[in-house]
Amino acid sequence: MTGVPGFLQRHRTGVTFSALVFFCLLSIPISNRNVVLKPKEVGQSFFSLFQVTANGLARWFSGTWSALGELKRLRQELGEARDRLVEYERGSRDLMELRRENQALRAQLGFAESLTYRYIPARLVAKDPGNLFSTMVLDRGSRHGVRQGMPVVAFQGGLQGLVGRVVLAGLATCTVQPITDPASYVAARLASSRFDGLISGGTSERLVMSYVKKLALQEVQYGELVVTSGMGQVFPEGVHIGRVREMQAKGYEASLELEVEPIVDFGRLEYVFILSYGN
Repeated sequence: MTGVPGFLQRHRTGVTFSALVFFCLLSIPISNRNVVLKPKEVGQSFFSLFQVTANGLARWFSGTWSALGELKRLRQELGEARDRLVEYERGSRDLMELRRENQALRAQLGFAESLTYRYIPARLVAKDPGNLFSTMVLDRGSRHGVRQGMPVVAFQGGLQGLVGRVVLAGLATCTVQPITDPASYVAARLASSRFDGLISGGTSERLVMSYVKKLALQEVQYGELVVTSGMGQVFPEGVHIGRVREMQAKGYEASLELEVEPIVDFGRLEYVFILSYGN
């Protein structure tokens, strides 16, 4: 039932025209109040009405079929356009990643040119899954000249920062103990006030500098840089370690304990340099 009203509504003009034609054809044989029914004329009238209706239906079905074909074609084109858009977006992301990596490599290259020691560039390829900051693996090994005990540094934020030292050198990779490891110890010095101490690992965001003379409490500033002192010949002198964040002075102790924020953001570490120092 809903199909007939819908059809009449969509083809209202054609139906109205057909009705008028039919009415006119029926009115032809009628004159002077006398109804004269002529079978031939009536038959022609009905045949004409049938032709008009059939033509209207044929045009409607033809138009509907063409519209369905056009809709199918448009849907196919829309799907193809969406696929191309996905490819463009993927290509755009890849291009942005290449640009970012290129900028990072340019910065690392500029830093490498400033190093005074022979160095081996490397990339971080793995971390210890049990303890994210206990050890890390680099993509350079003994066949590249890496040996146990070599210091590892990185360039971040415009500064050279200490990462750690090589503890195991394989043929193609090496394992590094970062300074954030609680078992790591680095002879350090406050860059401005020049007091010495010993840096030990804590977390990725916290190092501890112990055995700092208590009289340094009057001179040490928050944010002061901490660098390697070069004592023990394990790390070269003057490599940035971190900045002073907190100071603790207990009355019964003869030294200070400083909390140091590492220069290197180990969560974003990608490229490093293995220094040929003391080997």
